[in-house]
Amino acid sequence: MFETQGSQNNGHGVHTPPRTDQSPKLLPFTEAVMQAPMPDRPPPPIERFDGNSDPEYHLINFIDSMAFYSKSDPVKCRAFSLSLKGEALEWYYTLPPNTVNSFRTAMTLFKKQYASNRKQEITPADLVNTKQEKGETLKAFMKRYTETARQVKEVNHYFIINNLSSCLRPGYFAEKLYARPPKTMEELQERVAEFIRMEEMRISQRKRQQEADVGGGRKDGKRLFGNSDKSGELPRTFKFNHFTALNAPREKVLKEALNAELLTF
Repeated sequence: MFETQGSQNNGHGVHTPPRTDQSPKLLPFTEAVMQAPMPDRPPPPIERFDGNSDPEYHLINFIDSMAFYSKSDPVKCRAFSLSLKGEALEWYYTLPPNTVNSFRTAMTLFKKQYASNRKQEITPADLVNTKQEKGETLKAFMKRYTETARQVKEVNHYFIINNLSSCLRPGYFAEKLYARPPKTMEELQERVAEFIRMEEMRISQRKRQQEADVGGGRKDGKRLFGNSDKSGELPRTFKFNHFTALNAPREKVLKEALNAELLTF
């Protein structure tokens, strides 16, 4: 793949490039790069960059692939064009001759050309500002929070765990997490999974209750708890004379019920 017309085999499995006067003038390499021996085997398959993705990711992918192929800097210069396609390849060959004298130069020009495609770096401040929105379930929020945490560089588990309670909406889970923070990520995952199950159970119960309220009548239009009399008055509601004794102050009970969304104003 690297062999060009006019190249010769030196008997050691390495092809020498053609003479200087036969070097293609459209290539941006210096003569030192063009004259360097090229391997007689094709380079490894590399996903081609078309100018629309992150250039940093492409460079990492290219360097990792070439590490098993050749350590020669001129070889990497010549092979880099094989990892480009479309608009990116057209740009590469518009570079003036004698522009690329090393792979470092090729990387610098490449990153400068596609700097706007670089993925925005996620900072610890972005994790602090990741807040649970109104009506967002704990399961949906934790998915967003963990995805953001994985993208933050140089942040430890202690920060991820202790920052979480301030990102949650006020409620039972946020209070429990603040009062007794998990010590490890494994413990955090276990407690989150427990509260997600509780939340899903409440949502399911609330949904069944709403369906029962909406479908409170039979198919024939009669109410399940009796019909209204001729005056149009609704039947009386049931009265209870005995209640389970509270094991906590009423204020705390009401607060817990509101936080768990068992009661509404």
